[in-house]
Amino acid sequence: MTVWEEVRDLIGTGDAFKVATRVAALDDAGRRKVARELPGHIQGARREVERRLREYGEEYNRFRLARGEAYKRFARERGVPEHEIHHRWAETLGWGGDMEGTWEGPKNNREYHRAFPPPFDGDAWIDPMLVAGAGTLPGAAAVVAWLNRRDFECRGRSDDLVEPVLQAVAARPAGWQADLAVRLALRVRVRRERWEGDPRDRNLPLTLALLGRTGVTPPEHDPLVVAWAGTPPTTERLREDPLLDVLLPRLFQAQGVGRELREERADPLAAKSWLGALRTLAAEGRVSREALLEGCVGRFLRGGGATDLRFFARLHELLEPSPAEVASRAGDYLRLLPVAPGPVAELSLRHLRHLDSLPRDNANDLDPDDVSEALSGLLFRAESGLVRSGLAWLDRFLRREPERADELSPALALALGHEAPAVQERVVRLLVGHAAAFGPLGAETVRDAAGRLPADLSNRLVGAFGGDLQEEPEPEPEPEEPFVPDTLPAPPPATAFPVPRTPQQVAALFGKKDWAEAEGFLGGFVRLAAGDPDGLRDALAAHSERPPAHGSWTSPECWGAAIVAEFVDPGAEHLETGFGLPADVRPESPWTRLPGRDEVCAPEWLVLRRHAEILVALKEGVLPPLLLATPTLSTGHLDPVELVARIEELERAGVEPLPADLAQALLRLPRTTDSGTVTRAAVLTSAAGRETARRLAGSGLPDPVVTVRRFCSPGAEPGWMLAEDPAGHWLDEREPKEALQAWQTLAVASIMPSDITPGDITPGDRADEEAGTSAGERTVRAATSLIAELLVSPPRFLEKGRGHHGKLIGWWPGVMPSHREVIAAHMVPLRFRSDWTGGLVDGPRLTDLACAQGPVGQATALLLVERLALSMSVYRRRAVRYLLATGDLPAAQMGTEFGERVRRSWLSISTFRTIMEDAVCVGTHREAWAMIAAALPGLLAVSGGRPPRELVDFLAFARQVARRVKATGEIPEVTAVAGRKGSTQVIRECRGLRDLLSAP
Repeated sequence: MTVWEEVRDLIGTGDAFKVATRVAALDDAGRRKVARELPGHIQGARREVERRLREYGEEYNRFRLARGEAYKRFARERGVPEHEIHHRWAETLGWGGDMEGTWEGPKNNREYHRAFPPPFDGDAWIDPMLVAGAGTLPGAAAVVAWLNRRDFECRGRSDDLVEPVLQAVAARPAGWQADLAVRLALRVRVRRERWEGDPRDRNLPLTLALLGRTGVTPPEHDPLVVAWAGTPPTTERLREDPLLDVLLPRLFQAQGVGRELREERADPLAAKSWLGALRTLAAEGRVSREALLEGCVGRFLRGGGATDLRFFARLHELLEPSPAEVASRAGDYLRLLPVAPGPVAELSLRHLRHLDSLPRDNANDLDPDDVSEALSGLLFRAESGLVRSGLAWLDRFLRREPERADELSPALALALGHEAPAVQERVVRLLVGHAAAFGPLGAETVRDAAGRLPADLSNRLVGAFGGDLQEEPEPEPEPEEPFVPDTLPAPPPATAFPVPRTPQQVAALFGKKDWAEAEGFLGGFVRLAAGDPDGLRDALAAHSERPPAHGSWTSPECWGAAIVAEFVDPGAEHLETGFGLPADVRPESPWTRLPGRDEVCAPEWLVLRRHAEILVALKEGVLPPLLLATPTLSTGHLDPVELVARIEELERAGVEPLPADLAQALLRLPRTTDSGTVTRAAVLTSAAGRETARRLAGSGLPDPVVTVRRFCSPGAEPGWMLAEDPAGHWLDEREPKEALQAWQTLAVASIMPSDITPGDITPGDRADEEAGTSAGERTVRAATSLIAELLVSPPRFLEKGRGHHGKLIGWWPGVMPSHREVIAAHMVPLRFRSDWTGGLVDGPRLTDLACAQGPVGQATALLLVERLALSMSVYRRRAVRYLLATGDLPAAQMGTEFGERVRRSWLSISTFRTIMEDAVCVGTHREAWAMIAAALPGLLAVSGGRPPRELVDFLAFARQVARRVKATGEIPEVTAVAGRKGSTQVIRECRGLRDLLSAP
């Protein structure tokens, strides 16, 4: 076997270390032979791996099919029904199943993986080829070209290549290795578009390792420094990095480093961050604190945007320079004041002011000429906060150096023309306070500039410097805009609920997904199953379908198929072909197909429960002649007169209603009932009749109390809501220590029923029957229990069976059409989940909720606000306008929710204003003001630092709305801001709003 054949076979094993060991031992002739053959082997190496992967896939399929047959034989021997075998195998896709702990799935079979690399290792040929080239190609330039060939591109390159290459080149001369390190360093490029996990440069780990091993000085190459900085370090790794002393000074010089590290935060410090590592190493003395400070200041002086300098500004502040360190660089800090980006100028000004406030000595004595020049330049800046801070220092400077007043007068005169009124007022106050220090020339400069000021400020300067007073005009009332409100659309009127009367009409509704058509099918089916069974059977024969053979039935269509199949062919078990039950296995009860309460939401569980009891009653031959719960109106409501008539019909037939049917009928009663119907219901004799009479006399189900609270988990990563029990706390109990992201909070709805407690009666339970309880009483008790299930608070998370949660959300408003706030509470956990049509809690669901009856509160407000915050779609606006037209909009709760979202930066003020303007445009000023007043505390909470311009504009808009509705009453948060010292625009707007609200 030749040398090349040996190396080629080792490449085929995929082991880069074996290749490195062999090529390191080659002599010059052997290296030349291998190097000559390598380029022509690239395609062959790739094809060999592809062949092995193809064989892997083929054997994988054969192995899995064999395992599947073995699994089925194993299950049949133990009497497992065929449909259950199919279900378990399909659920695990052949990866396991645990039959009494004896089953081993193919993923655990070591023998299977021994011969071939797994599918995710399809690039296993690349590293051995790279190592072979590095160890055999003659020149360093050729090796660099080889390592950077496009043929060897792959995703997610790790550090695994470093050690094999170092081993392969270890026998080369030291000068050759140093030349290779330098050439690799000069080829480093920083990738801007990368897959997650890809390195900054494919050969960066190898380059850094070679530079450290050879000890050669890295070349001057900015991308090398940026790539080195782009690997977040730990303190331990950076402490031992042999390149630290050489590359660290370049960190402050190379272009692109600041932008690369712009996302690093000083509070909190990440475990892997340059800021944390450098601060620790500076405290230990491993790196020079003086060099770090000098590097930061030098980087500031070289210039750049705020983004490029953000990292260096944070590092500078983390080092907390002492007064002596600031004094030694005072000239540099002063030069930064007029020209540096805002954050750098602010930190420079802060340190200089602190230094100037200390007792004066030779160490911290600033040159007055330099201070005067820097402050003059500072007053030209556009940032009002920075200019006001500079004016505060200038005030103290003039007290100490009054003879410099005339020298500073041109800069102060220009500052009088600053666009920020707060700056103008601060300059006027400073000039008036130091008027005696100005000579004739300085006073003349101030007088010339005073004419550009508003009359009140100009007259204050005239009083101190002389000149002509201006007449102060009376404030003009804000003009009232002509307003023509839109006509609010009324909710569509309820129409009669169509119920099919003929077998053909019933058959036409079979399998329909719309809730109204599905309800019509159930009502018509039960009626005609008793009144015209032969005609119905003939009409449905063509629609007889097999229900699913395994798993829970989570859709009405599955139950409908089972009902029709049982009716057309009574007693037959309709299972999938090829999965017939063994003779000794009894058919399952339909109750086993009903999903658990944790698999579907409460409203849809009641829907499925109704279908299940109809199927059971059909199988047992006790199907009643009619259903009580079939609606009479398109909203899902049931006319009390019709319900009483249906119960009278059942009493005449001596038949008890089905429990879930009775529960659903009671839930569909309207909120008011006339006295004549109550009197008629009072003479009903059955247990269901007496319960119905009691409900009608008490105006139906009492309204539960629905509340919504925010639960937060600070520091949680996106997707944490899939966890079952996250660590955190309630937001109304304490505020988090840091700002929250939107995904770090969870809205939790609670339902507190007023007079019903849950207590299920399991289907088929005969305990009450044995105790002497009548069938009617058992039915009423079961119906009451089913109603109580809807009044239990929804879970925080819907993890188990989450693919089924919300599938029937279109039914929900019709389940409880008189208690829309309860339905809204059940929608809260689903509001960000989607089906193929979009958001589950969106579109027509919101309008259906708006058209229902009953009180609205926090849950409805939350759904509306979160939907509106996403976009002002036609459905969302329609839902709001329907509620406005009926006077049911929960304006105060919505305003509180809007304010909370703005305060926590989940909603912009401008978006909130757009929503409020839309409400004002349709003439609902009072509801808009109620939302604005409730939101203002949250909006003002964001103005603790520099208030955004949008807040000032919104406060002016709020004042206009308040004036139109003649609003009164104090808003404490507005009063608190209005009472602050100063004259910022936010404070002035709050004062105007406070005065308007307190006017008699």
